[in-house]
Amino acid sequence: MILRTNVLRTLPLMRSLADAGIQAWTPVRVERRAGRGRKRREISQVEVAITPTFVFVAEADLPELQRIRALPTSPHPSFTILRHRDRIPVVSEAGLTPLRAAEDRFRLSLLKATRYRVEAGTSVHMKTGPMAGMSGVVERGTNKEMVVNFGGFRVSIASYIAGTDAVQLGEQPVSGTAA
Repeated sequence: MILRTNVLRTLPLMRSLADAGIQAWTPVRVERRAGRGRKRREISQVEVAITPTFVFVAEADLPELQRIRALPTSPHPSFTILRHRDRIPVVSEAGLTPLRAAEDRFRLSLLKATRYRVEAGTSVHMKTGPMAGMSGVVERGTNKEMVVNFGGFRVSIASYIAGTDAVQLGEQPVSGTAA
């Protein structure tokens, strides 16, 4: 089902309903914004709804939502249940797949925009991906990439991957194949 609300109430409504035990979701992306006035050099991250005014709710929660709407004063931000030709349309999980994919794309683009500088000599253990289980030492690191030596086999890896769960960073190894 789809709930409609004010643009500024989209995320508060989703959080409020989720806190009440109702399965509520709306796709969210994180924007990086510069501060205002004297703080304009400070960058903050703000969550923004990808589909403002729409919150998706499980069909099983319809009786609870109707009960909330009937209350004289609601603990939740105001909303309406979307109707089309006197029916309440139901959106399947498959129908939400493109929105979930868009949310993942925005998350990945923010991750790629964030720079991680990994210093030379740092040990690296790959946890996922094609090099899962391999350990090596960073030979050179910049804001864009790091060159990792996996026992004589050098690989250039994008530096943003260092900020994910795919890589475990450590200190300079003392012994072993990576030293």
